[in-house]
Parts: sequence; C-alpha cells; structure tokens
Amino acid sequence: MRVFISHSSNNSELSAEVCAKIEEAGHNCFLAPRNIRSGHEYAEEIINGIDDSDVVLLLLSQSANDSPHVLREIERAVSKKKPVIVYKLEEVTLSKSMEYFLMTHQWLSSNGDKDFDEIIRRIDEYAAAHVGNSSQTPQEIPPLTSNTENAPMETPAKKTVNSSQRRNIIIIAAAAVILVASGIVTGFCLANRAPINSSQPEAPSPIEVQGEPAPDKQSSIPPQEELHPQNEPAPQDVQNGEPAAKPQIDSSPQNTEPSPQQNEPPVEVILPATQQTTQKPQDTTVPPETTPVPQETPSEPEMTAAKAELGDSLMLGSYNGEPIKWRVIQVSEDGTQAVVITDDIITMKAYDAAEGGEFNKYNGEDYWNKKPEDISPDVQRQIRGDNRWEFSNIRTWLNSDRENVVYSGQAPTSQAMTEKRNGYHTEAGFLNSFTKAERSAIVETQLTTNGAATSDKVFLLSSDELEWLYEADVSVFAEPTAAAVEQDKSEWYKVDSSVYDVDDFFWWLRDANPDNACECFYINLSCSDQRVASGSVGLEGYGIRPAMTLDLTSDIVKTALESAHDTD
Repeated sequence: MRVFISHSSNNSELSAEVCAKIEEAGHNCFLAPRNIRSGHEYAEEIINGIDDSDVVLLLLSQSANDSPHVLREIERAVSKKKPVIVYKLEEVTLSKSMEYFLMTHQWLSSNGDKDFDEIIRRIDEYAAAHVGNSSQTPQEIPPLTSNTENAPMETPAKKTVNSSQRRNIIIIAAAAVILVASGIVTGFCLANRAPINSSQPEAPSPIEVQGEPAPDKQSSIPPQEELHPQNEPAPQDVQNGEPAAKPQIDSSPQNTEPSPQQNEPPVEVILPATQQTTQKPQDTTVPPETTPVPQETPSEPEMTAAKAELGDSLMLGSYNGEPIKWRVIQVSEDGTQAVVITDDIITMKAYDAAEGGEFNKYNGEDYWNKKPEDISPDVQRQIRGDNRWEFSNIRTWLNSDRENVVYSGQAPTSQAMTEKRNGYHTEAGFLNSFTKAERSAIVETQLTTNGAATSDKVFLLSSDELEWLYEADVSVFAEPTAAAVEQDKSEWYKVDSSVYDVDDFFWWLRDANPDNACECFYINLSCSDQRVASGSVGLEGYGIRPAMTLDLTSDIVKTALESAHDTD
C-alpha cells in the first residue's frame, strides 16, 4: 500500500517514527520533505504524492489543525476520494475548515503511548480488502475493535457531505482507529452532475425555448396514489404559507429500509397551460318592429406579451429591503410565460429543520456518534431534517406572503439546525414584501420532485433543471448579496470565501439525495471539481436562489422587462 503522511512540521520527528513503522510492515510511505525530489516543484510533488497514494494518514495535532498546508492536503485527499486515517496526537478543537473535511461520528481517546500497531493493522486490513479488486470501497473494511473510550470531538460537525463519500474517512485516535463517515469536498471542487453527466437523465424541458421545438415528454402529473407511499398523505399546494401536513414519523430505529419516494423518477417540471383569449358571442337578437342593423360586439382586448429573451434580467419584488434581480432561463413556446431565477443568493437558510426539534438529538438520545447507515430514514429526518420538497420548511417559507408563516410540523427554529444560529421561524414569508400586483404576476408551476407532485409559486431548481441555466448562458455559480451575508449568523460564507479565495457560495437545489433521507443536492463552489454535491438539509449556512414562472402578459412584468431593456 502507498501511504501519504500528512503532518505539521512541528511533529516531524514523530512522523518519521510512524513512517518507519509503516515501512517495516511492508508498505510504502510518502513523507515530505523526505520524498520531495530535488529540482521538482514542492507543491506539485505533494499533489502527486496524494494522488498516487492508496491511503492518507493524518497526524492530527493542534499545529496540524492550524496549518494551511495540512488543510490543503486533506482537501486534496477528500476530493480524490482517498480514505483518510486520522491519528489524534492530542485533544484538538477543529477549525471550521478542518472540521468540514474530518467530520466523524465517533472518536477514540488516546492513551498517550507511541504504539502504532493499530495504524499498521488498519492499513493491512485495507490492503487485504483491496488487493486485486479496485472496485471495492473503503466502507468494506471491517470496523476496528478497541477497548479505548469513546470521546466525541468538542466541536460538533458543522457540515455534512455526500453520504456515499462520507464512508471514505477513517479516524484513528491514539492507539485505535475507526471507520468513519466522511465526505466530498465542497471546497475543492465541482465536477458536473446531472444534467451534464451523461449517466444522468436529461433535464426535462416543460416549455420550449423560442425558436427550438420542445422534446416530446410526458406533461401530465401522475395520479396522487402513485406518487406517495401507502399511509403517507399526498402533499397539497402551499397557499398563503399553509403547507401540507407532514406525515407521522415512525421513529423505530429498526426500520432501515429507504424511503419509498427516494427511488422515484427524476425531477420534472410542468409549466401551466398558456392563457387563452376569448370572444363574446355576437348578439343576433333583433328588437321588435325595428330593422336589424348588422353589428358585432367587440371582443375582449387581446392580451399581448412582453418579449423576453433567454438571459434577460428584470427587477421584481424585494427582500431584505433590496429589489430582487431575476434572470430569464426559460420561455414558453407561445411566449406568454417565462421561468426566472434570482441572479444572486438572496439569503442563507436551512432546507428543513430537524423534525424532532433539536439537531442530532431525539427522545433523549444523542446521535452525534452514530453512523448514518445505523439510523433508519425516519429517525434521520427527526434528527437532521426532511429532504422531501413537499414537506420542507423552505418550500413553505418561499411560497408564503404572510407576516407570520404557518409551518406544518417542526418550524425552522435555530435549535433544530446544525449550529443553532440561522432560525427563520419568526421571519415573514418571502412573498410578504412583494406587492399585490407583483404576486398576481407569478404563475403556479406544477412540479414533480422525486416522484411527488406539488403546485408552487416559488421553488428551487432541481439538478436536472440546471440545464436551463446553461442554455440561457446564466452562471450556475452565484454570490450572496451584501444583505444576505449580513443576515447570516452562521458566518460560513465569510469563513469559506477566505479559505478558498472565491466569491461564489453553495446554494440549495430542491431534489433529494436518494441514498440519504436527510440530504439534498446543492451547487458547490466554483473552485471544486464537483459541480453538484449533497449535504444535510439542516445546514443553515447554505444559500437560497429562488425561481418562479412569470406571466409575460402582466403589465408589471412588461414594465420591468422594458425598463431593463432601456437600461441595456
């Protein structure tokens, strides 16, 4: 096995001892600066060392935690899906950035001895599981057995990432190692997922771009009885902030079957039918004893639509005391309707709050140290939030025009989110700051998300619908407004933008990760190799970029578009 040893220069003596033990056991190590070839660029050698390794061993100390070089090495390892073994040299309160990459559900306390047998044993087990079978993944390694005491980290995990990658990080503290759930790097970055990835179904195109015929796709919504599991109520439309009631949750941990809806068909959007003009029937009644005069009753004035092109911008509505800038990303075939999305991230909010009322706790039990695969889908939603769009807090908030939003089930309180900071249960609904004329210009859009049908005025895009942005030449990456950054109490944007030196930020998509009951997809940072990732819906520091369908025959929309054209 090839082992890359990540360490602080302050621990160089110990790293050399560990390296010697590993190589005595028959494995090869990359240890800087020992393995930096003369005449070669240092950073390139480090990158090659990580990429060529089978396992990364992190010697975790406070100095390693504070080292930007170690952070970049772990970034690279996780982004390349390298399993990471963490040997905890001392008690460390992880920095937010390091915490993000080394999220775990269990830590073992160190006894202070320089006994590296457990490290060797874990590497040997990993080698035995993978020799000659590159298709195997780290989760197939048998778990560690140890008599050492469990010791959770002082800082709770802030950010969760894709559960299928989370299994790639292995934690060893002191003389013991354990398989952990870790994740994708949202910080080093983003390879295209659907619809760019050809393995994903193509994005449905419910309306046609002007001048291009729409593909022949089914536009009818499946019957409700086919969309929802047995004994689960079908969601209703969100009206004035009053959403569908959430189903009763079976919190039994023995139920480990995935949610029935998670394997449903991909996301599809069906725009409402275009408006039709009508004429009053001609009056042919002849008054008595008079000569009829042929005459037509004038028809109702024909509704003309504003001309909208893909990529056009317009100002409509307001939020946080600022007007909202929208971009046109779809136009209906008859030119009477258009789908628009905000140009910026307008706020930072959790997709949904933990249904049990407190993040990672339920019925008196603490779930911070539990592996996701050991928790049933129903309990996952109780402790980390519901990833179903039809029952989500963010859907309710986006569609409400009430000053006091009515939430079904658990409201989005701070206590029910990862860091207990960005609660929005007392905030007025998103549409509350829109005028009556602006609200009337928004068309109800029929959506199908992970097999469930809803009717929404405001919604989030799905992974498949990102194709609309590409077609409209509107960037998939977005920056938060100054007001959004000021409103954000989690301060994740300030931290991450500094660490990764980018201005754009994560923003939620509405479709669920089918492999995890409490995770949804989101757009990653522009510096990442991975365009779309997934994370726990209770992450309150991620961005919101609303979308909606506008009636182009509305006077207020016409004025907004004409004003934008005049400015251009």
